[in-house]
This record gives sequence, C-alpha cells and structure tokens, in this order.
Amino acid sequence: MEEQKTEQKMEQKKRMFFETKTDIVVFIRSLAELAVLILLAVVLLRLFLTTDKYVSYDAYDENVVSGDDHGFLCVSYLGIDRAGTDTLVSTQQLDQQLRVLKELGYVTVSQQDVIDYYEKGKPLPDQALFLVFEDGRTDTALFSQPFLEKNNFLATMCSYGANLETRDSKKLSSKDLAKMDKSGFWESGTNGYRLSYINVFDRYGRFLGEMDSQEYNAVKAYLGREYNHYLMDYYRDENYMPIETYEEMRERISYDYTLMEKTYRKALGYVPKLYILMHSNTDMFGNNRRVSEVNRENMENLFSLNINREGYALNTVDADMMDLTRLQVQPYWSVNHLLMRIWDDLEDADKDRIRFVQGDETRSDFWTTDLGVSEFVKDRIYLVTLPDGRGILTLKGSDAYRDIRAEVSLTGNYCGDQTILLRGGENLDDGIRITFRLKEMIVTEEGKEIARVDLDEVTGMQYESIEEDQKDSLAKEYEMRSDGARNWEESMAYSMEQREIEKQDAVSVADGGEPYIPIVEAHEHGEWKVVISLKEDRLDISVNGEKALQDCRVRTQTAGVVRLEAAVLTEEEYRQRNITDDVYEGRYEDLKITSLAEGESETVLYDDSLHGTEKAENTVGIWWNGLINWFVDNL
Repeated sequence: MEEQKTEQKMEQKKRMFFETKTDIVVFIRSLAELAVLILLAVVLLRLFLTTDKYVSYDAYDENVVSGDDHGFLCVSYLGIDRAGTDTLVSTQQLDQQLRVLKELGYVTVSQQDVIDYYEKGKPLPDQALFLVFEDGRTDTALFSQPFLEKNNFLATMCSYGANLETRDSKKLSSKDLAKMDKSGFWESGTNGYRLSYINVFDRYGRFLGEMDSQEYNAVKAYLGREYNHYLMDYYRDENYMPIETYEEMRERISYDYTLMEKTYRKALGYVPKLYILMHSNTDMFGNNRRVSEVNRENMENLFSLNINREGYALNTVDADMMDLTRLQVQPYWSVNHLLMRIWDDLEDADKDRIRFVQGDETRSDFWTTDLGVSEFVKDRIYLVTLPDGRGILTLKGSDAYRDIRAEVSLTGNYCGDQTILLRGGENLDDGIRITFRLKEMIVTEEGKEIARVDLDEVTGMQYESIEEDQKDSLAKEYEMRSDGARNWEESMAYSMEQREIEKQDAVSVADGGEPYIPIVEAHEHGEWKVVISLKEDRLDISVNGEKALQDCRVRTQTAGVVRLEAAVLTEEEYRQRNITDDVYEGRYEDLKITSLAEGESETVLYDDSLHGTEKAENTVGIWWNGLINWFVDNL
C-alpha cells in the first residue's frame, strides 16, 4: 500500500512538469535554445570584450624578416557561416585553414606594412599573409574573431558604406566597426559604397536594367553573365548602346566615391586605406577604357591600396598598389585545395615552404599517393590534383586481386573527374576506368571508351522545358519589381502582371518542349552513391540505387591494382566564376573495397566507413551541430 502511494506521489510530481509528450519536447527545445543563446552571448563577448591583444611580428627577428623579398600572400574570404553555405566558408574550415597557415610559419601584416613595402621598400616577413574578409557581414565578424585570437592573426574587414547606418542586423554597423578597430585584431577596408548592378539581362536576352543587391539575388537563378557592377561601365540600353554621355558617366561614378568618403568619415572618422573594386578582375579598372580612367583617378585620390583582381594569392614588389590580387577561398575547398593554390602561386624557391595535410595515418597507410595530395578524415578521402593536372591514389597490395566489388559515395564537384580504376597495371593509365564527370559516367578500357551513361536518365532527373523556364523567369522579374515598387499602385500593377504570366500555358518536356538544362556551376557538388561489381569479364554498376550499367563485357582479365583518381575538367566552358579553378579535389566517402575471389570468402581490402563508437560519436556530433545550426538560423 505504501509503495503504491509512493508511486502515485512520484507520478503526480512528474505531471507537475510534464503532462504530455509535447511538454517534454518543449522542455528539450527550451534547453537547446538556452544553449544556443549562451553560445551566441559568449561569441559576442569574445568579439567586443576580448581581453586578448594582437601582437605584431618582430621586425628585428631575422628568422621572421630576413630582408629577402618574397612578396606577400593575400587570402580573402567572402564570408563565414557556422555550418557553411554555397558562398560562405564554415567555421570548421576557417579554423583548420588558419591553423595550418600559422603552423607553416605565416604571419599577418597590416595595411600600413603593405603600403610601406611599396612606398618605402620596407621588408616584409618572409612568409607574409595579408588576410581579408569581405562583404561586411555580422556573422563573419562573430565567427572569425576566436580564430584570429587563437592564431594571433590580424585581418581587414571590408564593408559597404551604404550598409553602415542601416538597421539590417546581418550587416556590420559603424558602431560595430569602431569596436572591432579597438579590439586590435581588425582593420577596416571597403568594398565600395554600394553593391549594385547595371546593364542586366536574363539568360534569354531580356533587358532588366539596373537593380540593387536584393533585386539581383531575387532573380539571380534566371541570369546568365550579361550584367555588370555599378562602377564598371556606362549605363546601356537593351541594344547595349550607352545612354549617358562621358560627363554624365564621370559624374555618376565620381559621386559614388564622394558618398564613400563622406560615409566613412562620418562613421569611423577616417577613410579606410584599402579598397576592393567590385567586380573588376580585368586588365583595367572597368570594362571600358574611359570608365577605367575615372575609377583610377578617384581611387588614387581616396585610397592607398586597391585589390583589383581575384584568383591569385601572391603579390610581388613590382605590382601596382592599385592593382593587387587576392585568392578568395571557396566553401568547397579542403585545406589542401587552398594550399595547392598557394603552392602554385609561389616562386619555385619558396614552394618547399608548403607542407600538405595528411590526416588520419591509420587510413592513409593503406594507400600510395602517386600524384597530387591526399587527406584522410574519418570516412572521407580528399584527393587534390596538381594544378591543371591529376591526383592518383593506389591501394597497396590490391594488385593480387582480379574480381572486385567497390562501394563509394562520390561527393566532389560535378566540374571535374572522379575515377575508380580496377585491374590497373604499372602504367597509371592501364586498367578499367569508371569516371564520373558532370552528369555522365564514362567507362574506358585501355584508353578506349566502352560505355557512356547519362546519369540524369538513370536517376530520373526531370527538367522544365525552355518555354516553362522563360515563363518562370518573367514571373520572377515581375515579383521582384512588385517587391521593390515605389508605391502601392505600382506594386499592385506588377503583381497583376505576375499572376497573368503564371496563368499562361507553356509546352512541357512531356508535351514535346525542349528541356532547359542549366550549366553546371563550379561550386555544385554531386552525390553519387556507386556500387561497382567486376567479376571475370562482366562489369555491373549501380548509381543511387538504380542500375546504370549491366553485363558490360571487358577484355582485361588479369589481376591489377585499385586506384582512385581526380582530374581537372579539361572542357572549356564559361561559368559563373570569372577565373576557372585549376585545382580539383575528388571526394570519396564510405569507400569499401572487397575481393570477390572465386571459391574463397570475401576479403575486405579497405573499409573507410565508420563503425561502433566512432560511428555513434559521429552521428551524435552531426545531430548536435544540426540542432545548433537550426537555432542559429531561426532564432
């Protein structure tokens, strides 16, 4: 009886807190929200109340500054996000990349150091790093600060002048920049007064005119490459003819610099020394000679340094201070990808300063790296090519086996070759090669193609017709016009046009319309779950659970090695990035290679998938990070 009463009391106490399952869910969610809020509070305190101080390099230490000229590296990040996006680098990547650069001996230099290097011939450190973050994002400052402190790195934060007095919490305000200046780890630079676009056409040649960054982002999915930055060209009409005189163009562009100067003097009390002209990356300071001359005149009157180009890290003493270059790190780069790009830019005598990251030695010991560099992280292999070249890994001891089953998820970018090679010989090109390139699988034997498979067809990918895409593009334009209208009447007029367009019929692919197949951009990654079975003279392959190749006959019957290969895409095609990345990295996840020897039990030659405690810890880590990221994005 007493036990029953005790149980009833305990049950009553539970009900006081959790009467339903919903109460339990709410309680857990509240704890997670509290954890995220505490995390954000700590990050904010570290940014604005940090007690650490940046300590500049010792200019009299001959081990740091020998007096020899090695130029300096300029490495830039568009932005930082906790989890990473298509355009923003994750905190995990930033942490590893800055840590490795620090371990290699790189020290950061200030804007004044660079100015003195060019104007006074002041020696820079032998391994000088000029670090830049662009776009003036609040999350970039919050998430980068701890890593600057940890590595004693100084960085420049570039912003847009027009954003300094807005109430957009995603953009750094003038007060934020002033606090960052005081922290000692930051200097201020500028990307300009505004991020705005002119002479915009959609991919079907329809003229859209001028738009700000929000309008541009709203219709970005329907644009090609026919657009320009506000400072890069004359205003033009739908026939691409200038609609302003030289004097009007000069006044418009010069006024932008006037606004820049006025805004920064009011916000910070000074104009930053560093400017990054958007989006130049040309041999001039614009896409027109006379526009270029106006930009140069204004830049030289207002700034000491200008980064005019993107794609190369190294700046040398003979460079123009108004025409410097930066290497902008992409979110899909592993640390070795970044190091390979830097290695390629360095003078031959300095290349041996770069030591690539190997990762988990217990996994890497199974392989020989024949070309390029490799990194082994948990259940992933990152295989980075040489510039404009290849990366090749050979599985040790696999030459004794003929019949092989290989299971792997290929998650490298579409724009490159990821290859599994079976029954390979001493020549790196011998054997049966299964290559994934763009949206195709290509099988070759001894250099001859024996099969080519459209993976969109295998996986049942459905495309809109060109006519449907044109309709969607026009509807999206009117939606953008409605959102940015000057008054209610104008907004309603555009909304009505949008609804009328959406009601229109368009011929679908199923009804005979030509499919719209988008250009695969350099940042897009694949997710091919591949199972390969090679037994005697028969090759079978499935992709994402679908049969891609059945009973394909091969002639090579001798045992041979298993190789992984990554290669830079040699096909020339203009993509969204101005400079095509000449380094490619293949990504091989959950790789398992098994021998299928006749009459013997299967022998696992290599297994990269996670097991036991390692798998459980990884699952919990992914779940927890996903939860934190969700709350960071939605709070």
